[in-house]
Amino acid sequence: MGEEDKKSFYSVKQIFQENWKDYLKTHEAREIERIEVEKMLSCKDSSRGGFWYYCKNCSEYRFVPFGCNSRLCSCCGKRYSDQWASMLAERLMKNIFHRHLVFGIPDMLWNYFHDDRKLFKILMDVSYKTIREVFSNMKRRKLIPGVIEVFHPFGRDLKNQPHVHMLATEGGFDELGKFVQLGNYIPYNALHKKWEYNILKKLKKLLPQGIVEEAYRKYPNGFCVYVREDRISSRKGLVKYIGRYVRHPAIANSRITDYNKEAVRFFYEDHDRNLHYKIMLVHDFIYSIIQHVPEKNQKLARYYGAYSRRKKKYLKSGIIKLISIKFSESSEGRVCYCPRCYERMEFVFYSRKDVPPDKNLLLGWLEIKRLS
Repeated sequence: MGEEDKKSFYSVKQIFQENWKDYLKTHEAREIERIEVEKMLSCKDSSRGGFWYYCKNCSEYRFVPFGCNSRLCSCCGKRYSDQWASMLAERLMKNIFHRHLVFGIPDMLWNYFHDDRKLFKILMDVSYKTIREVFSNMKRRKLIPGVIEVFHPFGRDLKNQPHVHMLATEGGFDELGKFVQLGNYIPYNALHKKWEYNILKKLKKLLPQGIVEEAYRKYPNGFCVYVREDRISSRKGLVKYIGRYVRHPAIANSRITDYNKEAVRFFYEDHDRNLHYKIMLVHDFIYSIIQHVPEKNQKLARYYGAYSRRKKKYLKSGIIKLISIKFSESSEGRVCYCPRCYERMEFVFYSRKDVPPDKNLLLGWLEIKRLS
């Protein structure tokens, strides 16, 4: 391994490119894992197709290949997270404080969620049920908060550690549609015990006999719910904080410090911001990443209460109009600059392969766009 302060140029894609075929010879992989890895390995490859741009000043054209949109790709994952965060900013209610909470479960239950991914939704549903009940008990009347949740299956050190990140309005709507503000205080002890009771009650018939009783014995004060102390009023601040948990890979390239074709070293910070280094064999590193790929069409972000589509239309003041934003591979939102003159290039068309088009065809397309 190299020196600790040596600048890293290693990437997850590079490690998979050099080791994926060997990994499959000795390890089983789910179909969705194979699909996501293959997509990542072909990211920015000309065979995927892409956009053609033309520079009038230089009379040159440029091909920009499509991304892969894989859950394992650092580049595409960052773009998806930014797009989701922008959409989320439009959905959040204005002039209402939000709080960030993290609902966790003890390590004695982690493997059950790893082996049965259907439990992901249960964890998210029960998280909302818990915060709704706690808020209602605080005001002694039924309240419906606005909640947005993101399921996160891994910890900072890549281990399996299922938990839920939640954005919740600091209060909720009563039966008359009036928003009731709670204030800054949240009863942590009651929240921890309510969370433990609700999730263990839901899991009792789904877990082996005796596990629930053992959990109650080991955790008499309830399960951990981290509540961020400061209240967040800025919509930009909210989405910036939680946007990082959506669709991003288990590890960023910048965290990989060394790689020698046999092992990988990376760093992570604990909750107290202490820096730790971890070394893993390459195949263990690959497994630690792909194990967190969800099944096809499995939702890891959900909207509850005042933010759900069903409830929104029944509530009165405070709910902003839901804006539907679709992000696509369309060229309209893309900008490409000429590498020679640095002027903005004009989009011509998209192609499924990197084949230089005829210059007359390019000029014809540009003329058609100009006349239209």
